[in-house]
Amino acid sequence: MPTHPPSHWQVYMFVRECLDKVIPAELWGSNHNKCRFLKNVKVFISRGKFAKLSLQELMWRMRVNDCMWLRLGKGGHFVPADEHCFREELLAKFLYWLMDTYVVELLRSFFYITETMFQKNMLFYYRKLIWGKLQNIGIRNHFVKVQLRPLSSEEIETIRQKKFVPVASKLRFIPKPNGLRPIVKVSGVVEPQALSRESREKKMNHYNTQLKNLFSVLNYERTINASFMGSSVFGKDDIYKTWKQFVTKVLESGGEIPPFYCVKADVSKAYDAIPHKKLVEVISRVLKPEKRTVYCIRRYAVIMITPSGKAKRLYRRHVSTFKDFMPDMKQFVSQLQENASLQNAIVVEQSLTFNETSSSLFNFFLQMIHNSILEIGNRYYLQCCGIPQGSILSTLLCSLFYGDMENKLLSGIQQDGTLATGIPEYGLLINPNKTVVNFPVDDIPGCSKFKQLPDCRLIPWCGLLLDVKTLEVYCDYSSYTCTSIRSSLSFNSSRTAGKNMKYKLSAVLKLKCHSLFLDLQINSLRTVLINIYKIFLLQAYRFHACVLQLPFNQQVRKNPHFFLRIISQTASCCYAILKTINTGIAEGNKGVSGIFPIQVAEWLCYHAFTVKLSNHKAVYKCLLTPLKVCKMQLIRKIPEDTVALLEAVADTSLCQDFKAILD
Repeated sequence: MPTHPPSHWQVYMFVRECLDKVIPAELWGSNHNKCRFLKNVKVFISRGKFAKLSLQELMWRMRVNDCMWLRLGKGGHFVPADEHCFREELLAKFLYWLMDTYVVELLRSFFYITETMFQKNMLFYYRKLIWGKLQNIGIRNHFVKVQLRPLSSEEIETIRQKKFVPVASKLRFIPKPNGLRPIVKVSGVVEPQALSRESREKKMNHYNTQLKNLFSVLNYERTINASFMGSSVFGKDDIYKTWKQFVTKVLESGGEIPPFYCVKADVSKAYDAIPHKKLVEVISRVLKPEKRTVYCIRRYAVIMITPSGKAKRLYRRHVSTFKDFMPDMKQFVSQLQENASLQNAIVVEQSLTFNETSSSLFNFFLQMIHNSILEIGNRYYLQCCGIPQGSILSTLLCSLFYGDMENKLLSGIQQDGTLATGIPEYGLLINPNKTVVNFPVDDIPGCSKFKQLPDCRLIPWCGLLLDVKTLEVYCDYSSYTCTSIRSSLSFNSSRTAGKNMKYKLSAVLKLKCHSLFLDLQINSLRTVLINIYKIFLLQAYRFHACVLQLPFNQQVRKNPHFFLRIISQTASCCYAILKTINTGIAEGNKGVSGIFPIQVAEWLCYHAFTVKLSNHKAVYKCLLTPLKVCKMQLIRKIPEDTVALLEAVADTSLCQDFKAILD
């Protein structure tokens, strides 16, 4: 970035100076009350994107009796309980207004507040003058990268006269380590002043409904015909399924694992370079508008209770054709239960429509892609090439587009340098600075700038580290380098903060314990142990981040058994997931328990927490001794050869990437 934003401390000092000028000392009642509020301001500024500051925190340790303006008269006469509660309510209203209105609006008026691409959920505060200059640079660069044509008032009027709803998207930027990433968000109808509010809302609702229907139908078609996507995968579940099939095939062939030549290529301006004409051809082959297929779109709601005891509502769409349509709701729910592991939930049908056809959806797509309008400043621009990032369709359209390219041009190709020279028909150009290979390529035209790692076993890809010698999979923790765990972990503190901490840690643990890392059919025991140890070590960092955010001076030493129980449940939860993933694996008649007894998981967990918490002995002194005692007891139950393996796995040299984490 050309310049750095002010630190949270500098932003806090600015707010403090403003408060000193506006709020008289008498209104605080005492210096104690003022300091308590300012401390909460500091906490509020430093919290992440999704964090909240409760009213209970705002009022904690505030002295109502210090405020003379809340008293009925002079003297220390007896105050009834209901009168004191009334005074507390008045003070709470004042503090809430001061934080929610004055402080928040002050920050909004002087700073542009944004997340970044390199610090998870942490918020950065840019002075508006500085951000304006950065934004102008971003807009100029965007004009260079993306084909934008300014629209005249006559053209806008012509677009408005069409039956299609002309929708404009606003452009915003998210800071990256070396620039700005453009993101668009549909903001409203073009020329909204020409329409009433009710008419604008009606048109936007109609547009959003069609957009969601198109997204659902495209997803349905790519599920029915997986070849549309080529090798594209969506998330770790898809990667695991595909990778396991590949590894199993290699291992079943017998003999040594052959050498693999790997290329991790990055498409330059992947979204912005997609030619509209070619994209229309691709989507036409997916939807087949000439067949006028009728789609049934069922909208339904799922209501379930989360582990924390709260009701959660999910609104979903299900697409089918007359061939696979299920009119009976009971039959539909049974299928959901089989395919989506739907348990302990209520399913409510909202609507059932047969109004969408492949031709109508394709026409909507044409109108949308040919009328992709960006609002920049006070002007409207037509995007002539590429698809905007930020839409729910963006990733799916991109995958379908490059899937078509793969099927047409790359299937069975053997010639070197194909990707390096680019594919103009699809607007594809490889970014050499982000391309990695594990073999020499100097003699291949256009490949001299590629990063060559001929002796490297681990190739980074999509948050994973793939071992090209053994085909084992590790998690890549490099994205946590120089980041704050607190900013990546949304933690809403309240009077039940301990309970929230327990469920939050449990939820994030389950996300990390993925089959890619714990499956003993594709990973060796040593690799699984390394993966589990690093999962526990990251969990220890998250544990510490939650403890730092506990409100009301809730300290570990006041209830050590509660926190030890969280650590113990971390080990048992991970082990339960490990056993589920490896169901059916057996060594003799012992199964997973023989290969990997629970004592191993417990020792790895306690050791990982000991390593992290030892860096903060003043806070966790009451936990460290019990953890060390448990480790000593466990080591006696583990075979000597396994103990040696555990010590090797927990070697600090294997966890260097954790040392760069900020907290």
